[in-house]
Amino acid sequence: MKIFSYNIKNFRQIEYMKLLPEEVKQEIEVVSKVLPFKANNYVVDYLIDWKNYETDPCYILTFPNKHMLREADYEKVKWAVEKGLPPHEVTKIANEIRLSLNPHPAQQQSNIPTLNGEPLPGVQHKYRDIALFFPTQGQTCHANCTFCFRWPQFVKDLDLQFSMKEIDQVCEYFRQHEHLHELLFTGGDPMIMSPRTISKYIETIFKADLKNLKTIRFGTKSLTWWPFVFLPQYNEEAQEMLDLFKRITDKGIHLSIMAHFNHYQEMSNSAVAEAIANIRATGAEIRTQSPLLNHINASAEVWATMWDQQVNMGMIPYYMFIERETGPYAYFQVPLAKAYEIYTDAIRVTSSLAKTVTAPSMSAAKGKAQVMGIIENPLNGEKYFQIQYIRHRDYQQTYKPFLMHYDDKATWIDQLKPVEMQIHHSDL
Repeated sequence: MKIFSYNIKNFRQIEYMKLLPEEVKQEIEVVSKVLPFKANNYVVDYLIDWKNYETDPCYILTFPNKHMLREADYEKVKWAVEKGLPPHEVTKIANEIRLSLNPHPAQQQSNIPTLNGEPLPGVQHKYRDIALFFPTQGQTCHANCTFCFRWPQFVKDLDLQFSMKEIDQVCEYFRQHEHLHELLFTGGDPMIMSPRTISKYIETIFKADLKNLKTIRFGTKSLTWWPFVFLPQYNEEAQEMLDLFKRITDKGIHLSIMAHFNHYQEMSNSAVAEAIANIRATGAEIRTQSPLLNHINASAEVWATMWDQQVNMGMIPYYMFIERETGPYAYFQVPLAKAYEIYTDAIRVTSSLAKTVTAPSMSAAKGKAQVMGIIENPLNGEKYFQIQYIRHRDYQQTYKPFLMHYDDKATWIDQLKPVEMQIHHSDL
């Protein structure tokens, strides 16, 4: 099966567009001037219930609407389009809006390391034992998620992208940092690359013979957006990809596919189950993760169903994230208190093997902060969030629970006030 991509220039060619009111099509065009839009024939033909598109999770995951921008910003872009301003003028307006949407949340740019005094623009090293690699050829996706916190990777006219091709420099960086044990290929989506391209990176890693490299990860949405990457009967390159996975595991390197599933509907096609089986047959494991998203999966039932189904298909539930403060987060965000309620309601009813998930977790500036619970003081009724960093820039600060004052409207750790612990001499 060949992929056919839809972008803002050709999306009206989609047959199902006939079902949409003209004002909805206009919203897609206007918002896409700011937030990159991309879909493909698999998503359009197999994943979306077009008769109920307004509430369909896969439609909302791929097709933008006006509520994903601030009202004033939406009206500004709409005005520019309706006035027929030259493309460069529309782009200028769009770029001003983009830069106001916190394009690099959690101080991502501070994660760029240096090698022999020179920056590595396609690498991020935030945690002690893992580095992220952004291969230049993998900085796009089979389809774009509307919530994606890495939306700046897809904006061609702003210099916001992380990427590089020099895997030999990454290998040298690993040599100089013996505590590094994991390398994560990310993007974009590295599975957008051909197996031949990925093989060149992997062969360089093999030749480097890095004793401290124990795990390779690929972060990907391909099992949702284009499972044919792993189905040889539909894709002539799929066997090469699977053979590459097998070479990695045969080398004694642990291989983990970090799969992004946001709703159980994404796993409804038999092609997904077959792709999962083919990956697991190579010796790789598949771990699943997703942010908690209003309008898509803000329901305990959705998460419990999704986690149990993932376990039954041979995958390992890994993370439930809190939506990051970037791009259209105001449309997708869920208060921390509600997120914890959804998580606990879901995890209580899942199978034992689905309880591997770490949640709810925020990828904040200092690290991944997990909401462990909500505590109420029996003496005065005051409530607190109990939080711990499961990942921290300073690894020695991990797994040390602390309290923050409860706020039922807060959606991020920076909005919470710390609890000042006071010890009186009478208590000693």
